Amino acid sequence: MLKPQPRVTEVTKPFWDACNEGRLMMQRCQDPNCGKTVFYPRVCCPYCKGAALAWVEVSGRGKIVSHTTIHRPHHEGFVAEVPYVFAAIEIEGAQLYAQVPGAPVDGSSLIGRDVAVEFVSHGPDRKMPMFRLTEGAAT
Repeated sequence: MLKPQPRVTEVTKPFWDACNEGRLMMQRCQDPNCGKTVFYPRVCCPYCKGAALAWVEVSGRGKIVSHTTIHRPHHEGFVAEVPYVFAAIEIEGAQLYAQVPGAPVDGSSLIGRDVAVEFVSHGPDRKMPMFRLTEGAAT
């Protein structure tokens, strides 16, 4: 069974196109008094309300700020993967949510652990960002 696919819009297309190319792109506010990284894709900055957002490639390295272990998936397409860790990842001041394949599912805390992005096939012509734990120490 196919997994649910993201809805690609004019606003989100640069993000999804970059994922398919193996790059992680986020928006950054161009207002010199703000300059914050923004995720999820939007038409204006949620911090200063400015309309000048530019797409920038980010490192794909971040830290887990929250997580849970999924035992009962929300869709049949994920049944073969349970249990798996789903986490909030902070990258350059913005948060995105993704699976962390290979992370321990024993309930131990992963908060503060370093992760790095990888792009995994998620259906026909679609790659999805996921994150792997790295050996770097939490700071």
